[in-house]
Amino acid sequence: MREITPRDNNGSIVLRFSYAGKRYSFNPTPGSSYSDKLAIAKAEEIAHRIYQDCITGYFDSTLTKYKPNAMQGRTKEAAIQDAQEAREIVAARLSVNAVDLLQLFEDYTQFKSKTLKANSMIDYDRIKNKLRKCPHKLVRDAVDIMQWLVSDHKGMSTSSVEKQWKLINACCKWGVACKKLQSNTFEGLRNLIPSTKKSATQDDINPFSDDERKQIIQAFYASSNYSYYAPLIEFLFITGCRPEEALALQWKHIKGGKVTFCQKLTASGEIEAGTKTQSKRSITVNERIASAVREIKPEKCSSDDFVFPAKKGGFIDWHNFANRAWKSVLKSLPDIEYRNPYQMRHTAITVMVRSGIDSVVVAKWVGNSPNMIAKRYLGDVSDIVMPNDQP
Repeated sequence: MREITPRDNNGSIVLRFSYAGKRYSFNPTPGSSYSDKLAIAKAEEIAHRIYQDCITGYFDSTLTKYKPNAMQGRTKEAAIQDAQEAREIVAARLSVNAVDLLQLFEDYTQFKSKTLKANSMIDYDRIKNKLRKCPHKLVRDAVDIMQWLVSDHKGMSTSSVEKQWKLINACCKWGVACKKLQSNTFEGLRNLIPSTKKSATQDDINPFSDDERKQIIQAFYASSNYSYYAPLIEFLFITGCRPEEALALQWKHIKGGKVTFCQKLTASGEIEAGTKTQSKRSITVNERIASAVREIKPEKCSSDDFVFPAKKGGFIDWHNFANRAWKSVLKSLPDIEYRNPYQMRHTAITVMVRSGIDSVVVAKWVGNSPNMIAKRYLGDVSDIVMPNDQP
C-alpha cells in the first residue's frame, strides 16, 4: 500500500487512498486551508494513523475515528461511552504483537543455530546490531522499522536491505508458528524497499574474450587489495559454476579428482541443499583447476571448512565483492568493457562451446539444459568467420 499524503483540493485539504479495493476521499481538517502549516501537520498525522491501521488490519471503513468532529452533536453519555470503547480498541491494538523484535530475533537465531554452520550466522549478527540501533523496538512497528532500515542504509544497491527484510520476515513467520506473535507484520513490506536500477541483468550474455579473461585473472593476482579473491576468480572462469555454488563449496566436495556441487549459498546467507537446477553434479578437474585449488588449501583444515571463505571468516558477501573488488579491478583495466561478475559463467560456457565440446556435455558440467546451451550460447555466431571451403 502506498503512503497516504494530504493533497490540495482547490485550496482545501483532502486525503485520497484505496483500501481493500475501495476508494476513499475526505477532508481530515474541515474549514482549514492547504496553505495552513498547522492544518497540514494535523492532516499528515491522521494520514499516518490511517496508513498504520490499514497495514495492521484496524482500519475504520466508516472513517469516524479519523474525523476531528466525529463526536459533535452527541450526548455526553454517548460521547463518554464512545471514548471508553475507543480506549479499549486502542489498548487491544497496542497489545497485539507488542513483542520486542530484537529479543524475538535472538530467539530465532538460537533456533536456527541448531541447523546452520557457525559461519552462516554472520548475517544474523549484523541484523541484531541493526535492531539494537533502531529506535523502533516492537514487532507491531514493522512499517517504521522497515522505513528506518531503508533510511539507515548506505550505498546504491538495496540488496542488503532486502536480505535483512527476508530474515526478519522469516523470523516473524517462525514467531507466528510458535505462538509468540498473533500475525507477521513484516509480510508484504518488501515494497517499502526501493528497487535498485541495474544497467544489465546477470542473465544478459556478454562474455569476455579469452584475452580479457586472462587480463582479469592476472589483475586480481597482482592487486594489492584484492589478490585474496584471485583463486576464486580463476575457479569461476574455468568451471563456469554459479557464484553461489562456489561460495558454498567445502573441502569434502573436492576429492578423487572431482569437484561435486551439491549445495548453494542463498541470498539470506544460508546453506541450502542442491543447486539451482539439480540436486548435485560433478566435474573431473583438469590440472589448472587442481593447481588453483591446491595453492589455497591450508595445511590443516577440516573437511567441513569452506574452500573460498571470506578474509575474516564466514561467507564472502557477493554483493559487497561485486561492488568493491570486482569494480575496482575492472576499473584498472580501461580497455575492457565493464560487465557484471556473472559474465564469468557465461564466458566459461562460451569457451567450452566454441572449443567444440558437445552441448550435452557442457550442460552437464555447468548445470544447464542442452536446449538452453544451444539456444543461448550457440545462438550468436555473428563473430565466427565462415570457412572458405563449404560443402
